[in-house]
Amino acid sequence: MKPPSSLDKTSIWSDFFQLKEFEKSGFETQKGLADYLRFAWGRECDHILLTESPEERLTLWQREMAEHQANPETGLVRRDLISRIAERSNHLHDPRYAGHQVAVPFPELAWLQAATSLLNNGMAIDEMGPASSPMEEAVMRSIAPYMGLGEHSNGILCHGGTLANTTALLAARQRRFKGNAWKDGTDRGCALLVSDQAHYCVDRAAKVMGWGEAGIIQVPTNESHQMDAKALKTSFDDAVSRGLEVIAVVGSACTTSTGSFDDLDMIADFAEADGLWFHIDGAHGAAQIFSELHRGVLSGMERADSVAMDFHKMLGIPALCTGLFYRNGKDGYAAFSHDASYLYESETEEEWWNFSKRTFECTKRMLSAAVYGIWENHGPALWGSLVEQLISNAQTLADLVKQRPGWELFAQPKSNIVCFRSTRWDNADLRKELIKRGPFYIVKTHFSGQTWLRCTLQNPLTTSEDLVELLDVLEEVGLTLKA
Repeated sequence: MKPPSSLDKTSIWSDFFQLKEFEKSGFETQKGLADYLRFAWGRECDHILLTESPEERLTLWQREMAEHQANPETGLVRRDLISRIAERSNHLHDPRYAGHQVAVPFPELAWLQAATSLLNNGMAIDEMGPASSPMEEAVMRSIAPYMGLGEHSNGILCHGGTLANTTALLAARQRRFKGNAWKDGTDRGCALLVSDQAHYCVDRAAKVMGWGEAGIIQVPTNESHQMDAKALKTSFDDAVSRGLEVIAVVGSACTTSTGSFDDLDMIADFAEADGLWFHIDGAHGAAQIFSELHRGVLSGMERADSVAMDFHKMLGIPALCTGLFYRNGKDGYAAFSHDASYLYESETEEEWWNFSKRTFECTKRMLSAAVYGIWENHGPALWGSLVEQLISNAQTLADLVKQRPGWELFAQPKSNIVCFRSTRWDNADLRKELIKRGPFYIVKTHFSGQTWLRCTLQNPLTTSEDLVELLDVLEEVGLTLKA
């Protein structure tokens, strides 16, 4: 069959490559997003989180999909889709949002994210990302000194803290076994030490590497909710006596549930004494390094072998975007090695510009654009100011809780996470009814057999008036519950 000599302009897909339609859609999208921000910033949301069940929401989207497919519009994505997505999403930009550990992105980054989606340059090798690869290397070399890890430190960006923590522990394994474990595997019983309050992604990392349940040694915490020093030594000795080879110890900065920071100096002393890799899961709290007021809880981070820090938690970058920093930048190359002559000029040289030599990912998104854009235009001052505002909001909420009878504060916050509970009403029911009533959105956690209300103050536009109103509404809701 003879191929067509020219493009059929009536083809199904050709409408999606029309510049006029693209420009028109762009203007409409810009207006739609601006309207959303105006709505959210104006505290006009009745409910930050929709109260319908997942099944009800699924039915709605399925019905609309069927209707729109039956009556399609020509050109680009339907004009109302972005508005429908915004309307039905969790409204992070509303100052009354105090839910999960997800950044309220800087609005200007919407355009950078749009640009990188359109350009769609991968980052397995330099030729796939000729702009994004050197941008990532430049920004990570510039940020690395702020982590305090020394003159040879460097890092990479990857999709999320889970991936960053796993990659760091792979590097730890490689160093322990002289670089052979990646290619040859190991039948040794390996293990890591971690707080019993640590994020579950550390557990996942150990299991991904084939260490199983025995490979995750959870160290009990003390009254300050930190890894206990005596328990750390006991746990290590017990593991060795059982024939396990302990490779690393992981410090939390901070814990997800309560915002508690491990004593990093204590852990560093222990790791150095026993020749262990010291990794810090700083997905949430490592961002405090940019604040002179709040970096004290990170004392000892400068002694770590590796640190994970999410840009998408306290630093205003859209998810997912995590930095993994190594004390010795060369350790990043040890975690992976491949025979891939079709990709690399050299399979033995480090070649910083070929990022697949340092990451799980091959076709990685252009993560560097957002981080580079903020860092180039604003530097560390913006992040420091943002961190301080978020923690200030958390401290304000904690003080308000302490002033009210019938409420108990879990601990004075050291980050932007505040846990508290009612001593009069069932806290799980209290949260459920609060969300039904709207507009506030908070989450919950469990500790010592009790349910605690948990707020992560992520929005710098949140005011003390918002926080007073939150507690007022909680008490109003509580009065409707059975004692």
